[in-house]
Amino acid sequence: MPRRLVDVSELVFDENEDHWLIHLAGDEPARARVVILTVDTTRRLRTSSAADAADRPCGAAPEVVRLPVTGREARTLDAAWPHAPVTFRGIATHGFPNLFFAGGADSGVEEPWSAQSVRVDLIVTWVRALQRQSGTRIEVRASTQHEYHRRLDLTPSTRRRGRPKPHHFDITVAADRHSDHDYAGPAVLDLPGAEYRVTATLAGHTDPIDGRYHWYGRLDPTETTALPEPTRAAAFLVLPGRAPAPANLTERDPWGKLRVTGIGTPPFALEG
Repeated sequence: MPRRLVDVSELVFDENEDHWLIHLAGDEPARARVVILTVDTTRRLRTSSAADAADRPCGAAPEVVRLPVTGREARTLDAAWPHAPVTFRGIATHGFPNLFFAGGADSGVEEPWSAQSVRVDLIVTWVRALQRQSGTRIEVRASTQHEYHRRLDLTPSTRRRGRPKPHHFDITVAADRHSDHDYAGPAVLDLPGAEYRVTATLAGHTDPIDGRYHWYGRLDPTETTALPEPTRAAAFLVLPGRAPAPANLTERDPWGKLRVTGIGTPPFALEG
């Protein structure tokens, strides 16, 4: 089947929904949770220099039409890259969540396929981490990006050393960034062979892409209960007067709380 060519005119990140709005020429915007730009599309991110514009014959169209990209807090990629691309390992830029560069934004020259393949493998790793943790936003940390470029300036060969670590990116959902929640109160965490009384803070939303309800939140220990370690064993979260809801325990935060996620009917009542 031939591949359909799509004329993308602009990318804008929707901070409320954690989606990219993909503006298409002569069509309604499309939505995507994650955008991965190919080599050809990555070239469109680089603004032509004044010298290039001066050398171009009068009235001649540029060889590549620039692709405007607007990330968090209405910041454009042009503003984030005033002189040259600023990324982490050429695959992501702080302030532009859920956006990856398969073409290697740091590189202005053609790369061997092996280098591109490694970059794609790294991107796949992080997209899978986002899915595994039921997150809606993944963003490279500013400190990670800064340290990468500091070391790159000292020793350029560090560009290809090591692999990204979990602390290089923040994976979050709306409940992690806002105080709003759908439920806050007592709950019981039911694991095989044990029950734990906890305090739960939960929220959720219907994902417009898959149409399913995604819920998430944090579990706090009580004065008499210590929380278990995150596990892949079957877990259920039970709220007073509600049916048990299947849950996933994804990680423990620095304060000892457990992050919990689920897909489907949430443990709390939905309004309406």
